[in-house]
Amino acid sequence: MIIMKRIILLLLILAPIIAMAQDMNVKDTTLFVGSRKITIKEREGKIKVKLYEESSDGDTIENDQIFEGVYMDGQSTERRMILSIPFTKKKYKGRFEPHYAGLYFGYGNLGDGLSLNNADGIDLVASKSWEIGLNLFQGALTLTPDHHWGLVSGLGYSYNSFRIDGNKAFQREDGATVLASAPTDVTYSQSRLRYNSFRIPLLLEWQNRLNNRSPLFLSLGGEAEIRCWIKSKVKYDGHERTLDKNLNVRPVGINLLAQAGYNNWGVYLRYSTFSIFQKDKGPELHPVTFGLVWHW
Repeated sequence: MIIMKRIILLLLILAPIIAMAQDMNVKDTTLFVGSRKITIKEREGKIKVKLYEESSDGDTIENDQIFEGVYMDGQSTERRMILSIPFTKKKYKGRFEPHYAGLYFGYGNLGDGLSLNNADGIDLVASKSWEIGLNLFQGALTLTPDHHWGLVSGLGYSYNSFRIDGNKAFQREDGATVLASAPTDVTYSQSRLRYNSFRIPLLLEWQNRLNNRSPLFLSLGGEAEIRCWIKSKVKYDGHERTLDKNLNVRPVGINLLAQAGYNNWGVYLRYSTFSIFQKDKGPELHPVTFGLVWHW
């Protein structure tokens, strides 16, 4: 409320200046009021006002936009946006603080619908099946004036590795991906399905600051997942070998993602809504992962 009152006061102060700029047919104006930078632009009858704040060392950040207002024909719209980049910890001072960018590690499994045990005949070593990832960027759009609700998006990267049990490995036979037994004279000491992916989320997040300090948060939404560098790898006789790379994996998937936590730490659960393999070209298997995430 204090920030809004200050913004409204600034706009009241700027009103005569905006009118003068219109009379003089000046389309773009930049002003510095105290420690804040204000830009005024007119395009096709719309007046757009943007407010920027300063960094901790006193330098104005062009990309750190904290407020935008658009005014036209007596109507107005206002919004606040937040953008974070890796390895920069910003104090949001009571504003909405998104939770996606960070480093995470979790255990993985391959499910068949709601079943996670021996799905479609696939036996995993759950304690040695995992994913590790780095969510590189995040952005947020605050939805409510109390800063409790917001939409969060970003860009993430992950590396997934599923350990197969039973001296078997994934490979293609007659154009279809199957879980094939090792040759009679070979014993796999390790068999894995590995792939990398890039993820783009859209999450609805709720958060509430405890004693006006760090936020308690919950978020739920979807992720578009682009898979690449898929391999079936085995190890025997002390050497690691790639059995196959063309495994009929769906290049694009959709995940459901749920997160909860406090301050910089959280837990997550991720479930792929589509089978990792293409329909009728492989077993029906849905990757499921859960673990810990450290948000910066």
